[in-house]
Amino acid sequence: MNWLQTTRAAAHAAVAAAITFSRIHSSEFGLNMLTLFGALYLAASLGTHFLDKRNKVMSARLGLPVIAPVITGIAAVFAIGAGWNQQASLRWLVAIFAAGFALTELWLSRKLGTKTVDGRDALISAILGFALLGLFAGFDMGRVPFIGFLGAFHAILAVHLGIAAATPKPKK
Repeated sequence: MNWLQTTRAAAHAAVAAAITFSRIHSSEFGLNMLTLFGALYLAASLGTHFLDKRNKVMSARLGLPVIAPVITGIAAVFAIGAGWNQQASLRWLVAIFAAGFALTELWLSRKLGTKTVDGRDALISAILGFALLGLFAGFDMGRVPFIGFLGAFHAILAVHLGIAAATPKPKK
């Protein structure tokens, strides 16, 4: 069992479930989901450090992917509190999150090598991040579809990471 992918899949699944089963799809709700995801992703990485002693806190796989979700989660809190235009804030904060997430996963994929299982998993996550970036940066379709696509992104990544976590490592 890969604890890092398991805990991150749980973070994605929690946000996907919250979006799926909520009746409210306002921009403020979307910003709250960004904040929730940043907090859960940080907790998943820290929890992994305590569950799996082989990874160090500052390892690239453990620390770098946390940066984009945490920063956009903090910015989402400021967007709600400062009274910024919530629909524009949601759109561009998700685009920034997706860009940071995708670039980090792409970097990890290249660092780990695409011939490894972890490298291919990171590449798939990067491609999904770039797809989310394309949707949010390229189209202005209203808040309800934005929230729906955000939920779909988290649901797809939850399934992908859950399968990756449960798949046994190939023997060398």
